[in-house]
Amino acid sequence: MLITRIELENIKSYRQVNLDFRRGTTAISGANGAGKTTIVEAIGYALFDFLPYSQAQFVREGEKYGRIVVHLIGSDDRAYTVERRCGSGAYWFVYDCEADYRVEQRTDVVDKLHELFGIDRERSLKALFRDALGVPQGSFTSIFLEGGSDRKLKFDALLQIEDYKNAADYLLDAQKEYKEQVQVQLNEIQRLEFETRELEDWRPKAEGFARTLSRA
Repeated sequence: MLITRIELENIKSYRQVNLDFRRGTTAISGANGAGKTTIVEAIGYALFDFLPYSQAQFVREGEKYGRIVVHLIGSDDRAYTVERRCGSGAYWFVYDCEADYRVEQRTDVVDKLHELFGIDRERSLKALFRDALGVPQGSFTSIFLEGGSDRKLKFDALLQIEDYKNAADYLLDAQKEYKEQVQVQLNEIQRLEFETRELEDWRPKAEGFARTLSRA
């Protein structure tokens, strides 16, 4: 997934701003309070349904609504637009630019975003953003201070440990199946060897019969 453009309207300190992105690493710089974190939060809210505070606090002071538009290239290499409005007249949808089709129901939007990101639908978008992609300033190492069981749950999800376990189990099943097939073939070879064990003894006799018949 590649974000190509972000449009913000009435989001915190931004009245109206458009930001274009290119492939590769993007660095967002600016003075304290310039709105760097707001850009990350806007991505989290529009694409991952994560907002660390209320919508009312996210909308620019004095305005009734805020709007975020994210243009991106999905895992299928097609162009999509994700638009989310908070405050008055809230909505959230994913627009498929090539198919000219819009997904609007919340559950369908979440499913579509999972698909565009290429991640399993059972993984929480909010948790993924909170724990890995949009970790708040000053709390990047906080996960290491949590209890062992909590750390394990989060790191297992981030590293997709369950997927590796499932893959390993699948390979074990495949290995077992191949061994069974090999054994079947070995049994067949043994059967054929048993049935043809006297073939070499019968070959001279058959050749002798053939010569006798040819002289008759």
